[in-house]
Amino acid sequence: MLWGEPLSVYPTAFLAPELWKQARRHQLAHMLAVWALNSGYELPDRAALKERVFLTLQRRERQNRFLVQLVTLLRAHAIEPVLLKGYALSLLYPNPDMRDYCDVDLYIGERDYERMIPVIREAFPSAYWFSEEHGGLHFTMVLDEQCDLIAEMHRVTMEFHRMPRANGAFQRFTLEQMTRTQTLTLDGVSISVPNPTYNALYVFLHAWHHFAGFGVGMRQLADWALVLHFAREERQLADVLLPVLRQMHMLEVWQTFGWVLVNRLGLPQDEFPLYKDSVLCASRGERLYHQLLRDGHAGRKRGFRLFSPTLYAFPFKRPEHGRLCQKTYTLCRLIYDALQLAKLFPRYAAHSFFTIPLATRTARRFRKK
Repeated sequence: MLWGEPLSVYPTAFLAPELWKQARRHQLAHMLAVWALNSGYELPDRAALKERVFLTLQRRERQNRFLVQLVTLLRAHAIEPVLLKGYALSLLYPNPDMRDYCDVDLYIGERDYERMIPVIREAFPSAYWFSEEHGGLHFTMVLDEQCDLIAEMHRVTMEFHRMPRANGAFQRFTLEQMTRTQTLTLDGVSISVPNPTYNALYVFLHAWHHFAGFGVGMRQLADWALVLHFAREERQLADVLLPVLRQMHMLEVWQTFGWVLVNRLGLPQDEFPLYKDSVLCASRGERLYHQLLRDGHAGRKRGFRLFSPTLYAFPFKRPEHGRLCQKTYTLCRLIYDALQLAKLFPRYAAHSFFTIPLATRTARRFRKK
């Protein structure tokens, strides 16, 4: 689907229910349906597939109009938003219709974030739901009860609140790269988007965020592969990314995921910056690949398995009452999650776990100020 290569399996595979089940787990069902329909393969319940594709593309058009409306509104108040993912990434695909998206993500930045909120609230007084204004990375608006149109206005694109040094490195990288955004045109309106260098790291970190939680789908890795494919002409891409990845303690993680992109998803090796060709990286990459297949998007199995090579999610739920019980739960989950992550990335897991006390102290000092 990504590279236009001949099909390497028998076309009868499209008739297998398990294929479509796995595609849904990896957020690939729409992409697979569009590609298979356009390729003329025999499919199960072709009419139903066509209807689902049609409804998804209809929703995408509504989202694009919503995006134009938001950009025009914010620009009228001297706020320049930057579109993250979504429509911009769909244009990288051989057929943009293959890439669906669920909401509109706009980077506002800390400078204009406070000023943006009343603008949005005043412009959409009858919106179905608004999030807390200072509850996290972004301010969210759900326009309708059916959750058909959703927008997230980001204060920062991503945050590593438990790792101050890594967070500082990424925020500096963001501020620097957002000074040289690019533009695309949608319905006659210019839309600012990140440059390929920024997307090369950001789209990876977005996938990593999902993987470190409950699992990431192959759709996110497909996005990243195409971002890198189109960033291959960026001057000194590896030189720009290397110090940031080192400061974030993520070079090994980057290279392991890169092994999967090159050896399992077909990205040419010379298009992956900082590729590592070693037996150890290949061994870890193969284990990561099977973990990715096993997880799907947010589908990691829960279980108390400390010695299995497979990663599992913490199997217990947070207590609803009792502050001491809740704190004990949090500590146990942090330890368990670190031990699970260490099965693949021991150095990163150790660093992220042992910097938690420092991050907590830093947050407390900030609240006191």
